[in-house]
Amino acid sequence: MKSRLGIKILVTGGSGQVGSELVASLLNVGGIEDVHAPSSIELDLSSRETVLGAICSIRPDWVIHAGAWTQVDACEDNPQKAYLVNGLGSRFVVQGAEMVGARVCYLSTDYVFDGNSKRPYLEWDPVGPRTVYGVSKLAGEMEMRSSDLIVRTSWVMGEFGHNMAKTLVRLAKAGERHRFVNDQIGSPTVVSDLVALIIELVMGGHSGIFHVSNAGEASWFDVARFIFEAVGEDPGRITPVSSAELIGYKAPRPGYSVLDNFALRGSGLKALPSWRESLFRLVSKLQEGL
Repeated sequence: MKSRLGIKILVTGGSGQVGSELVASLLNVGGIEDVHAPSSIELDLSSRETVLGAICSIRPDWVIHAGAWTQVDACEDNPQKAYLVNGLGSRFVVQGAEMVGARVCYLSTDYVFDGNSKRPYLEWDPVGPRTVYGVSKLAGEMEMRSSDLIVRTSWVMGEFGHNMAKTLVRLAKAGERHRFVNDQIGSPTVVSDLVALIIELVMGGHSGIFHVSNAGEASWFDVARFIFEAVGEDPGRITPVSSAELIGYKAPRPGYSVLDNFALRGSGLKALPSWRESLFRLVSKLQEGL
């Protein structure tokens, strides 16, 4: 039976960390007729023919473009792949959307900024990525039309895929000591909150750039200590280290990439809860799955 609005949605990267929770949530939203969520293998963003074929076949009203190559250090080794998947792949998505009269919601990142700010980044602050990954995601932003929606987020952690929350829960149970950086400051974001806001923006017909992250800021040292304490382990097993002391990273991490969610507040939309509140809820779920 067709719903009242009958909206069709295509989610790229449907089996990824954000895509998996997004699909599960979309299926419970009234007014959505159908959700298509091919994985990155099923929908190769580097192939214009494949992308256009999928969009023209499904004929969605919205494409939520969550698919991307997000391995930050690997992007430094293979910039052509990063630009093809994240940049041109987004161009192909927009071209397909244009053919069927669809709009696009593009999931972007704090890496489009240089990380040198002394205050949270507004949606309209100048961009200046310092990594191949950041440049490639900015390239994707540049392909969007004025009627499309860009959602920038950061430090994403959820129930699916690989992320720091899952890693830290595992490390906490292992009983060893670990070092985490205390001079990289960002906005932790829990996927369930991010997904709920994306759906609200899409269903509300919004366009333009929105920063979507949980309230507050933290270092990875702060996040690690919080998770250890949340699972009943000694946060004293986490010791601070500076970024300069770390080796093995090819791409520089932003020193400060806190996102100011001004566009949400200014549009009358409810801000996300504090990162501590949402991360505690996530950690509790992750422990249930162990």
